[in-house]
Amino acid sequence: MNLYTGNKLIISSTQQAIKSVIVRGNLTAATVSNGTYPAKNFTLTTNSTQLYTLNLWLSYPSTYTTAIIINDPSAGANSQYTSYYISAGDLNLTIFAAFQPAPNNGEGVPLSWSSFFGWFSQFGSAFPLWIKVLYTILGAQFAFVGYRWIKFEDEKRRVEGHLPLLDRGNRIYMWIDVVFRTLLAGFIISLALMLGETVIITVAQYLFFVTLNLFPLVDVFSLFFVAVLGLIIYLAREGLDKFLDLKPMMED
Repeated sequence: MNLYTGNKLIISSTQQAIKSVIVRGNLTAATVSNGTYPAKNFTLTTNSTQLYTLNLWLSYPSTYTTAIIINDPSAGANSQYTSYYISAGDLNLTIFAAFQPAPNNGEGVPLSWSSFFGWFSQFGSAFPLWIKVLYTILGAQFAFVGYRWIKFEDEKRRVEGHLPLLDRGNRIYMWIDVVFRTLLAGFIISLALMLGETVIITVAQYLFFVTLNLFPLVDVFSLFFVAVLGLIIYLAREGLDKFLDLKPMMED
């Protein structure tokens, strides 16, 4: 049977007939009703996509009815999946419960820091480790040099006084220029490393008949992503210069 995440699976009996319950699946992600047996009810719910197998043994000396019910807390409604009438004796139930994501009702997905960091970690996994290390080092280096450069330009203008002081727009332009140079340097270095490894492997294989098992450096996606991002930042920098005139005046 299929349920949505957040739904509650309920096994309900008219008598104290539920003798034992066995649940197989990821129990750390589930909430299971705790009670003494025999019992009239048993519930299972989870807020993540999971698959559970339930084995229930019910027994009672006289007539009883057992129903499988799906409770939807968001709608505040119960729907009966099926029910069983037992004149007396035992009933063995095996239930395969598949909890699936609820359909989008058009209200959108609520944003949170956890969902953002989850998306960011998944996106970051698309890049190889050496690419992330390379751009982390370059980013830190260029950020430090860019900060010193902007600070030096600002202090120089304050002391000499023959050039206008840097305003907020000028600083934004200069920081965008620093980001563009960071991406450009990273693109050139990564492209050189990828081409170098390709040339070495090709020469070794076809000239010396040696197969080299080197650490794989070739990653077309990272090159394409950095190229597109660098182009966007370049156009943004040029737009700030052409249309808003935010590029600061520099000495020749």
